[in-house]
This record gives sequence, C-alpha cells and structure tokens, in this order.
Amino acid sequence: MVNRLRWKLTAFNTVITGAILVGMTLLCLFISERNTRAQTFQNFSGNLSTVSSYLGVQNQLSATWLRQMESFGRLTISIQDGGTSLFSMGLSAERNNLAPEFQQARDRAVSEFDLSAVSARNGGSCAFSLQGEDGAGYFAGVSLIPKNGSVLELILLYPLNEMENGIHRQRMVVCIAALVAVALLGAFSWCFTGKMLRPIQENQQRQAQFIAAASHELRTPLTAILSAASAWERAECAAPARQTVFSDIIRREGKRMSRLIGDMLTLASADSQSWEVRAEAAELDMLLLMVYETYFPLAKEKGLTLSLTLPERDVPAMQLDKDRIMQVLSILLDNALAYTPAPGDIRLGLVRGRSSARITVSDTGPGVPDSEKTRIFERFHRGEEARSHRSHFGLGLCIAAEIVKLHKGNLWVEDAKGGGAAFILELPIP
Repeated sequence: MVNRLRWKLTAFNTVITGAILVGMTLLCLFISERNTRAQTFQNFSGNLSTVSSYLGVQNQLSATWLRQMESFGRLTISIQDGGTSLFSMGLSAERNNLAPEFQQARDRAVSEFDLSAVSARNGGSCAFSLQGEDGAGYFAGVSLIPKNGSVLELILLYPLNEMENGIHRQRMVVCIAALVAVALLGAFSWCFTGKMLRPIQENQQRQAQFIAAASHELRTPLTAILSAASAWERAECAAPARQTVFSDIIRREGKRMSRLIGDMLTLASADSQSWEVRAEAAELDMLLLMVYETYFPLAKEKGLTLSLTLPERDVPAMQLDKDRIMQVLSILLDNALAYTPAPGDIRLGLVRGRSSARITVSDTGPGVPDSEKTRIFERFHRGEEARSHRSHFGLGLCIAAEIVKLHKGNLWVEDAKGGGAAFILELPIP
C-alpha cells in the first residue's frame, strides 16, 4: 500500500511540476526566439540604412567596401541605376542564383510600399520578410537613393537559414534540458516521497507487529478464562466446592488481561502523540523517598534489601510529570523485585551532575546479556529469564522508555557492580 502511494505521489509531483517547468520553458523559449528575430531584423535594418547613407554621400562606389559590408553583415547587395547593374549580378554564380529573389523583393516593394512617399519620410527605404522560390527565408530591404539627377535602386537580401538553424539548435538543447530536468525531478520526487513515507511504513510495520504480539499475549489469559469457565460449569453439579478455584482463576486472568490492555492503550496513546505530560515543579529526592517507602515492605516480604542513596547537596526542582516519573520508577523496581532472587540487594540512588540528574536502579539478579541490552526496550520483548514470569508482558520497559523520551531524557541498562543489572534514568536539569 505504501509503495503504491509512493508511485502515485511521485507520478503526481512529476507530472504537475514537470508541466509547470515545461510550460515556463516554452514561454521563455518563445520570448527568446521572438527577441532573436526582432534583433536580427533590427540589425538588418541598420545595415540597410548604413549602405543607403554611404551611397547617398559617395560620388564613387567602392566595391571593396561593399564586399566588406556583405561579409560583415552576411548580406547580398544589388545596386542598379536606371536598370543598369552597378554592383550585383554577374559577379558570381551565387549572386546570379539570387536574381529571382532580387526581382521578387523589388516587385513587392513597388506593389506594397509607396517608395516615393517613403522617400519623403525616411529616405525611401523599406524592409520586410521574404520567402524565395526555393522556400528559403530572407530579410529584404529596398531603398531608392536620389543621385546626380538619377535614382539608385538598392536591394539587400539577408538569408535567414543560419538564424533558423540557431533557433532549431536552441530548441533541441532546451528540449533535452527539459527532459533531463523532468527525469531528475522524478528521481528527486521518488527519493523525497520515500523519505516522507518511511515513517508511515515503519509505523505500519510496528502496528502489524504490535497487533500480532498483542493477539498472542491476549490469547493466553483468554484461553485460561474460557477453560476455567467451562470447568466451572462442569463442576457446578459434581463438585460445587471447586467453583471457588475456577472463579479465582477467572478473576486473576481477567485482572492480568486488564493490565495488558491498559499497557497497550498507553502505548497507543504514545504512538498517536496524544499522551499528555502534565509538567510541574517537582523534587527528585522527594519522589525517590516516596518510591522507597512504597517498595520497602514489598522487598522485605521477598527477603530482599532495598537501599536508597541521595546526594548531599540539594537537587533543584525540575519541571516534570510526577506521576509519569513515578510510573517509570515503579516499572524498574517491579522488574528488580521480580528477577532478583532472595537474599539479594536492590539499590536505588540519585546523582546530580552539572546538566543532568541520574537515577539508578540496580539489583543483584541474573543481569541482562549484552545482546539483550537494546532489545529489552522493544515491545513484547522478554528475555529468557522473563518468560517464566506471567505477570510481565514485555511492555513495562517500553512504556518507561516512551515516558523518558517525552521528558527529553535517556534510559539505558548497564552491568551492575558485583553482578546484576543497573537501569539508569537520566533527566536534564534546566
């Protein structure tokens, strides 16, 4: 499901963003081509004015200057005086081949432009686009120049093939660049959506594992309850006195299931980020004293020694949820009482550092193997020593870790001195 969503989001982002990118690219390309054509036509008009001005002021024509002008402006020039060619056809085969274009330019200038009126306004020149007989495009310019009682007829042709080839090359480069950009955009979208959806995928996997493990854990007390209820029904007539035994089993397993459901709801609240932390000023040494007084009788009943060590200097009040921190300490002490054989010692201590306060709960039990030191904080994970304790579901340490995380602290386990396990809770001091 997540992979299908990733494909859809990648395709959607690539199509929408790619369409915008291609549209803006085409718009920029259109504007660039239009400016290129306008600039080329403006340069051609300037060359037409230059040649016209030169012919107007010179008494003698310089073929060298005209050829240099042709070479510089990529022009083909024709100058006629009363039908006599002064500089044009007959000089080269290429120029002779342009005879139809020269005639077409002259005819169009005569038919579409009133050269005598134009002459009165701007020197008798006109420039326009022209398509030759071979289909090639040209810029054409015609100018009538009064000279010594006669009129010189100037015709300029500028081939557009090089400009069009440049525009085509530009289109190809832009199209290839746009395709590469869309491909890179697709790759980026694929990586980005994968990174965005990875927490969702991990959450789905965790939920699936959570549901599978919870179903397994709930099946055990539920089976015991159903079996006890069935046995109770059979013993109702044969041995009514045994009903008390079965009712105790049902009650005990029901409480066990209730605790498990409560732990599962607690973790579900943490996953949905709806777990509230009511922070208030609290003193850690007072919390430890309260926990010590609560668990001292329980430890004594099991033949265990519970000791408390507090720092000599006062620990400043901290903003934390007292009930949640008490819950963490209760989880750690419950585990210590459950896994420490009598006679044994359980040590509860508080150490103040420069920027943090550390609470240590250590015991003389079997300890935690190195391979389990990280995994014991996972949901429903129980080590070999924990599997014999039916009252533990493998959720306590996970809940404790979630509470500590909400307080921006750390929780880890180390080997205690002399054997056993030492759980260390570190909370920052503001």
